[in-house]
Amino acid sequence: MNNYINFKRQRELGETLTDTFKFLRQEYKGLFQALLRNAAIPFIILIAAAGYYATISADSSLFDGGIFSMANLVLPAIILLLAVLFYYAVMYGTVLHYIRLYIENRGVVDQDILKNEVRSQLGSLIGVTFLIALIVFFGLMLCILPGIYLAIPLSLGWALLVFKNKPIGDVISDSFKLVKGEWWMTFATMFVLGLLLYVANIVFSLPVIIYTLVKAFTSGAEISQGNMSGLFDWVYLTLNVIASAAQYILAVIFPIAIAFIYYNLNEKTNQTGAFETIDSIGTDR
Repeated sequence: MNNYINFKRQRELGETLTDTFKFLRQEYKGLFQALLRNAAIPFIILIAAAGYYATISADSSLFDGGIFSMANLVLPAIILLLAVLFYYAVMYGTVLHYIRLYIENRGVVDQDILKNEVRSQLGSLIGVTFLIALIVFFGLMLCILPGIYLAIPLSLGWALLVFKNKPIGDVISDSFKLVKGEWWMTFATMFVLGLLLYVANIVFSLPVIIYTLVKAFTSGAEISQGNMSGLFDWVYLTLNVIASAAQYILAVIFPIAIAFIYYNLNEKTNQTGAFETIDSIGTDR
């Protein structure tokens, strides 16, 4: 294929970002179909959990009852967290398996095979996602910086699981080996991409922000009396859920970048892409 993108080569930061969006532009139809077939149910569960959390957190009684009312947020927060982790496990697995099949078949992806691969590895994907989240959480609790340090190599865990079919224990240890000596470059790539996605998320959140400001001005008297319920009506909740949905959809970009980062680091360490190119030349002859 003339438009085939070779993942198995070294890339600088700019090339990684450019090829990430190039791949998305070329394969958005196939990716959308794959996500619709595999991640639709986790996405619906996540949006329902986000709506539930937004509804409970917007309850005016939370502003009046102190810590006892705030305790009502615990269950919705746990449900939302579990829904987020479940969605990310399936979404990352779907995108990375799509890329794996794309590479193996030179741009051709069989959606049925993809669905079977994601289903067969679902338990491992969920396990890795929860383990990464847990390790990063404890790292963040240790004064933020350890969490950031751990998050960079661990973000490659999904790629090691899908591309190398590594056991969960090896995924964690090998992710640190892969990033050894390349932590800062990996961090820079993820930071720039995260910044771009953050700006995009703000754009999708603008309707919520604008509506909240308008309501704050028009309901100033009620708010001054301590009645916050006027800010959080059904329009606010709807806009909030839509903004959250857009942010979760945009997150699809990140596993694509993770795949490019993984193959860049793997190529620097093992040069598998270069050897495969040499072998293919010999075979063609």
